Order: sequence, then structure tokens, then C-alpha cells
Amino acid sequence: MANQKSKSAIILSMVLVLVLIISACSSNTASNSTDAPKATVPDTAQSSGKLLDAPMTLKVLYGEINTKSPVFDAVFEKTNVKLDFELAPANLDQRLQTIFATNTLPDIMKVANGNQLFASAAKDGLLLNISDYMQYAPNLARLIKENPAINNNKVDGKFYSFPQLGNWRLQLAGAPMIRVDLIEKLGLQIPKTFDDLYHVLKKFKEAYPDSIPYTGRENAKKLLNEISFAMGSGNRMYYDPAINGGSWSYGQAHPEFKPVLEFLNKLYSEKLLDPDYAVNTGDQMKEKLASGKALFYWDNNSFGVNFNQALKPIDPKAKFDLLPPLQYGQAKPRAAMYVKDWLHHYVISAKVKDPEKVVKFMDWMYSPEGTRLMNYGIEGEHYTVVNGQPMMKEDIVKKYADTKDPYRFMQKDIAVGFEAFDPNVDEHPMAQVSDPELTRWASQMTEANGYFQVRSIPPFTKEESEKLKKLVTKVDTLVDQEMDKFIIGVRPLSDYDKFMKSLADNGVSEIEKIYNDAYTRANTP
Repeated sequence: MANQKSKSAIILSMVLVLVLIISACSSNTASNSTDAPKATVPDTAQSSGKLLDAPMTLKVLYGEINTKSPVFDAVFEKTNVKLDFELAPANLDQRLQTIFATNTLPDIMKVANGNQLFASAAKDGLLLNISDYMQYAPNLARLIKENPAINNNKVDGKFYSFPQLGNWRLQLAGAPMIRVDLIEKLGLQIPKTFDDLYHVLKKFKEAYPDSIPYTGRENAKKLLNEISFAMGSGNRMYYDPAINGGSWSYGQAHPEFKPVLEFLNKLYSEKLLDPDYAVNTGDQMKEKLASGKALFYWDNNSFGVNFNQALKPIDPKAKFDLLPPLQYGQAKPRAAMYVKDWLHHYVISAKVKDPEKVVKFMDWMYSPEGTRLMNYGIEGEHYTVVNGQPMMKEDIVKKYADTKDPYRFMQKDIAVGFEAFDPNVDEHPMAQVSDPELTRWASQMTEANGYFQVRSIPPFTKEESEKLKKLVTKVDTLVDQEMDKFIIGVRPLSDYDKFMKSLADNGVSEIEKIYNDAYTRANTP
């Protein structure tokens, strides 16, 4: 009996050894097979309970952000990713040029939509080709399917960035905003045409000689953006829905732009336009409007609620309100409203370690969990859930209520929303924090009321980008040099035909053709 047990034990041992050998051989064969599936990134169901199983640090170049916000601790808790920021608040564009030129890219950086550096870097192989890793980006893939306009971010048919989208937006526009309390006080009518606007601004100046009837910021480029579209043209390259059923055009290269300069020149010569419009910073413009010094602006309408709040101690009746699109000539009134999706680029270095994990992390930002954290902050600390919907806490709302710009101050402080590291922006907090007037204005910005959505720049081929870089630099430089001269009267408007010829001689028609060819190509099924 003992011998029988001994023999059985020996046979069992041999069987176990054989099983282990077969198992090991099978494992080695699978790992070396060319047909073996690629390793997948650990998901949230794994042992750590986080998006990624092991901690990783990603270096991020950004303009300005509150790196000490507890939001980034929460990001780490949920994903195992620590974001190590390098900030360049004053010289981000210059910093981007340097790192692209020297190929010393951090892991992640944000590049503005329209910045030619993006396409060039993608074509030169400096950026990770996201299209090769779409199996790790199911949230982005879903959004692209729902919103084909995201395809405008492609370079040579491939995605090289995670686009900044508007998950939900409160509609805003670069709009005409005027002191309606003064219109009523002076017995005037709400302007409906550009001639009406001129006469109201003139009456403002007569009644308040020390005032600035119309102010703007930065330079002619910003001043011209919205008013030129409203007058039937556009500033530089823009999409015009009225040209050939919809077409890209360079505004200053066509005679329809001249009346825009004539109108602004008239305002300037009669001291109705801020004499410092070309050098005003954004803060200086806002200070003039918030103090009652300036009475009209054509810019982001959301600024108006902040000016109204600031004016209350000065004059409880003071109020900026939105004008409807103004009539110019015989054409239907029109205005441009901001795009739903900014399509700025969150790009990843082609040399990043573990690209699958980095792509998975960036895609998490579009998930319900990532989107909520990066727009509302931390539940219980910044927001609570009411009837299934996140709502900013009352103490948070009150904390920023008396600032010059409550929503933007809150975003910057907490590090959420558009002002932070957020590719999928939800502006419901903006609606909650801001004056109800902002929601009322948004409801008026519809196609039925003459508003058109600004179009995103189409994707270009490598050859097109190289041509545009040379042509646009020359043409934009000419425009930069001359616009202020025409507005302030240093150069007479009788020279405008000569100016248009100089744009034509420098290839403006070729720029328009490249844009329209690219746009047609991107929007043809």
C-alpha cells in the first residue's frame, strides 16, 4: 500500500510538472506571436481603482493656471496622473516657437486654433498622431461622430490633437452693447441702423463732453472684427455666408470693406471713438466702461453684466444692454456669434513615454467624470448635486460675486472651465454665477435674428500650409501697417483702391483659393 501511494505521488508530481511546462510554452508562444493582441492600458476596474494602474507625471506647458488648485489633486486621485506645469503667462507664443524649433517639447501643451505652428509641427513629426491610438480614446471618437466639424482639426487626414470643445455653452457674441439708460434719459430711440448708432453716439458726446462714446481694445484688428461683418464685409480671412452660397474671403481686399473704415474714421474725427483704442489693453477698456467713462463697445457681450454690476454704486439706473443686429444699406442685418467649439489644440509630444496611457488620460477628460471635475471642481467643496444636476455651492458663488468678473475669477481660482486645463468646456456654471441678463441675451442670438456662427479654419495640406505661411505674413503685415492710418486719417481713404491693389499684388487671391479649396475638401462627404 505504501509503495502504491508513493507511485501515485510520483505520477501526480510528473503530471503537474508537465502541465507547468506546457503552460509556460504556451505563454511564450503567445507573447512572441505576431498575431498577439497589443497590450492594453489598465482601466479603472483594475486593482488601483484609478484610470491607470501606476502613477505617472506629465509635463505640461501652459499660459496661466492655478497649479495649487485641489482640482489637480483630485485628477491624480482618479487617474494616477500628476500634471507638472511649466507656465508662460506673458510669452506663450514665443515659448511655443522655441520648443518647436528645437524639438524640446513637453509631454502636453495647448496651441491656439489658427496657429500655423500646429500644422507645421504635425507635418514634421513632432506631435503624436492621435489617429493611431483612437482605440484608447472612445470618448473622443464618440464626439467626432456626433460633431463632424471636429474633422477640421485634421492635418493631412490625421488627428494630432485633442480639440477644445464646448460640451455646453451659453451663447455669446462680439456684440454691440450700449448704455440704454442714457438713451432713455436723453429721449433717444434704440439704434436700428448704423446711421442711428452714429447719431446716438453724437448725442452722448454732446450731453457728456468728457465721455468716450465708443471704446475698444488692443488695436484695429480687434476693433474691426465684429463691426466689419455687421457692415457686410469681414476682417482678414473670414467665412461669409452671403458670398457664392458661403465662401472664405479676405475682407480688406474687397471694396465692401472701405465703408467700415469710413464709418470708423468719421467717429474718430468727431471724437466719438476712443482716441486710445489702438493702445488700450483689455483691462483699460473694461475700466472705462465699468466706471461710466465709456458708453458703448462692440465686443464680448458677457462683459456687460460685469459693467452693470460695477456701475450700480455710481448710478443704480445705469445699464448696458444688447443691441439687435444693425441694418447697413439694403442688406439684411447680420452679426457673428462665437463658435460652439473653439477647436484649440491639446497636443502630445511624439516622444512621450507610454503614448497609450497619455491618450487614455486625455480621453478621460471628455468622459462624464472628467468633464464634471474639470468644470465644477470637487463635489462637496465647490459644488453639490441638486435633482441630478451639479450646482456651484452658494458660498462659492458669493465668494466671487463682488469681483470684476465673477465667472472668470472663479474659473481661474478653482482652475476649471475654459480658463483652465479643460478640453471639454461646460458653461452651466457661467449661467449660474452670472446675471440672468446673460441668459436673456443668449436667447436672442439665433439665426432667425440674423446671427451667424463663425466658421473654424479648415485643415490644410503641407503644401498649402507652406504657401499660406509666406503669403499671409506679407498680406497681414500690409494690413497691420495701414488700418490704423485709415481710421485716424493719417492716410486718406481715397488711397484705398491703391491699398487693395497692393494686397492683390501680394497674393491675396491665392490665399482665398487655398482656404476655399481646403474648406470644400473638408466638407465634401
